[in-house]
Formats: sequence, structure tokens, C-alpha cells
Amino acid sequence: MQNFMLPIYDFARRTSRFRVGRILEKIQWLPREEIERLQQKNLCAVLKHAYETVPYYRRVFRERRLSLGDVKRVTDLVKLPVLTKALVRRNFSDLVSHTFLKNELIPCRSGGTGDQISFFITREQQSWEIAAEFRAYGWAGYRFGDKCVLFWGSPVDLAKYESMIKRFTSRFERIVVLNTYVLSDEVLEKYTCLMKRFDPIVVRGYASSVYLVANYMLENGIEGVRPKAVITSAESLLDFQRKTIEEAFGCKVFDYYGSREIGAIAAECEEHCGYHISAENVMLEFVKDGEHVAAGEDGEILVTSLRNFGMPFIRYAIGDVGKSSYDVCSCGRGLPLMSSIEGRVSQFMAVYDKRLGRIIPVSTVAPGPFSMALMQVPLESYRIVQESLDRVVIKAVKGKGYLQRHTDFIVAYVRKVFGDNIAVEVEFVDYLPPLPSGKRLVFISKINQFEQ
Repeated sequence: MQNFMLPIYDFARRTSRFRVGRILEKIQWLPREEIERLQQKNLCAVLKHAYETVPYYRRVFRERRLSLGDVKRVTDLVKLPVLTKALVRRNFSDLVSHTFLKNELIPCRSGGTGDQISFFITREQQSWEIAAEFRAYGWAGYRFGDKCVLFWGSPVDLAKYESMIKRFTSRFERIVVLNTYVLSDEVLEKYTCLMKRFDPIVVRGYASSVYLVANYMLENGIEGVRPKAVITSAESLLDFQRKTIEEAFGCKVFDYYGSREIGAIAAECEEHCGYHISAENVMLEFVKDGEHVAAGEDGEILVTSLRNFGMPFIRYAIGDVGKSSYDVCSCGRGLPLMSSIEGRVSQFMAVYDKRLGRIIPVSTVAPGPFSMALMQVPLESYRIVQESLDRVVIKAVKGKGYLQRHTDFIVAYVRKVFGDNIAVEVEFVDYLPPLPSGKRLVFISKINQFEQ
């Protein structure tokens, strides 16, 4: 079936996913050392291309008095600057390779929570991205044409699905796209009824959105939706969310990690012992204070795209924190692993450690003091924003039984964590919508502790 349908899909979307997908299926089973040699070769190719044809990188090499021979492997990348979103905006034209005409490139825009950027990718890059993405979905048992329900909240993506080509490919792939920007009980009831009628083989979507659907199903005793797998993405998947989703749908959750700027980055296979990195397409670094951290330590993730020769992103600060791994997966794939995705950089609060005498990053994603304390308060939803080292703003929707003493507890607890001198502002609202990206982050810090 796939051999018949995928060429038609490629023709409709002007991609080469079918061809590239067959290549990736073979590469994943090569020994890790061989895959790393291939990754090294691709890194050298994109660095050479950037040096020769991209004005921004030509200037960087010249200003740092570097030659191509000085940057050959991942450990050498620290000699080059980190590419931030601000640098992309300031150097947009100079980041485009002069070997491509603008009409040969695909204009794109990143997601995010207000810090979006515009960029270009090539058709070839798009093909490798899509092929790696669906290879990862294949690890969950998904095959092209399987019935799929997609819970999504990004207005940009949802608007795209209204286009003629998207509507055609969605029907062709048998995907039903459901808007999760607002998830009231009425909407959740409608969506669960639809799923029971449609009987999807796979459920995909934002981690928080799928969790809210699953939680609604359990609370209301809704059964009869039994997909083969659930694939979560776009947000950090917390342990309690995974447990709830698996209980509601009666299947395993497979977490996927990607971005608009880079495409497929890493994903869980059937063994669930970490995230296999799409090493054919990307090179990952895990850094803190400008240096690579050891395996198992938290580090800001820098991504180098090995396929986008139209507008190369080298050492791009994607805004996430993770842990690398030297482990070998028992599935037999040679693709390297990262052990975990710890969350967005913005989800690490800046806390002063008196013992160390300095400010340290504290994750709000993993179960910890923040989430444990707020579980004791009857709130329907909340969002805590660290505006600066001395100011925290909390927006919250009161739950049943909420009293003034709960507000006093929240303020006291925040001051216990951040310090007595911090200003805490609590604002109560009737509804707390997702961020413009459609994501439902509850902790946001505007201080990057991995650059301190």
C-alpha cells in the first residue's frame, strides 16, 4: 500500500520522501560508529558549503581567524558562535547561500511563544525532514494511510490545513485534525465521540492537549477508543501525563522531538530507553556556560542542520534543554541516543543558591518543589512567569473551594523559593488560553540560566 501511495503523496507535495525514506530505513540499522562517520561527513559538507557560499559564515570564520581545517568534528564547533534567533533576524539575507535563487527556496516561520523567526529551507531538506519524521512514527507502528487523529493547537498550522493541498493530503493520509486551542467540556465531549466513530489506529498531538483529552476520558468513564499507539510532540511529556494517556487509550506513548526550523530531531522507539537522534540530518550539542557538558548532565541543546544548504543553521539555539547519552539501545538501531528532553530553556527558573553563592537553573518540568506545592492548591489552571530576578507574575483560574489562604500560601511559597525580597503579583482570570503557539506552558522564565 505504501509503495503505491507514497509516490502520489510526493507528487502532490513536490517532495522526495519516498526515495529518502528508503535510505533512512537502511541507515538506522548500521553500526553506531558508521552512522557517526556519515554524520561527520555531512557536517564537513555543510560547513564547507557555508564557508564558501554564505556571507554570514564567511565573515564569522574570518573574524575568528579560522579555516575549514579548524572545524572538522562536533568538539570543534565550540570555536563558532551560537546562532540565536536575534542573530537570524539581524543577518537574515547574509545567512542565505548565494548558490540558490529565492524562488528555489521554501519560506518558513518558526513556532514558539512570541520569539518567531522567518527562514528558508530547500526542497531536499524538506524531503529529509518529512522522511525522518515518519520513520520515527513508524517506530510507534504508524504506517502511511493509517487512520489518525491529530490534536493540534497552533493557529499557523491549523490555517495551513485549510489549504487545498493540505485538505487533499490529509484525506489521502486519512488524518482528522482537531483544534485544541480551546478545550471546554463541550469540545472534549464532541472530540471523544468523533474518535469513537472514526476508530483511529494512531493518535498524535501536543502532549498537554492529548493529556487533557485522556484525563477527560478517564473522569467520564469513556471507553472504546483503542489506538495502536499515541505519539506526543511539541511540549515536554511529563511522567504523570504519560501514565494518564496510556491508561485512557490502553496503549504505549511514543514521544517525538522536532521543530519547524530543523524538522525531525529525535524520537522514542519501541524500547523507550531514550530518544534516537536523526543523526543523518542533525548534529546535537549539549552546552552550559559555552562548554559541552558530560553525558547525563543538563545542557542547552544546539542543533546543526546537515541538510539545509539554502540557509544553513549551525549551532542554532533551539531553546530546549536535554541530556545526551552514551547508552546503546537494545532495539538494534545504531542511531545515537539522548536520554531525555528536560524542557524549554524558559522552563528553568533562576534561583539563588545560598550554599553555592550563585544563581542556578531549577527545572519546573520534572516533578519538583513548584509542581508539588501547587498540587495542594485548588486551581483549575495557572501560569507563573519569572519576569526578572526580583519579580514573578502569576495568572490563575480559581477552582472549587479556593480561599484567600491559598493565595497567601502561593505567595509565601514563591518567596521561600526565590527570596523574601521578590515581588509576587497574583492575577485571577476566568480562562487561561494557550500561548500563541497553542502550547500550554505553566512556568516561563525570561532569564536564560544556561548563558550565565
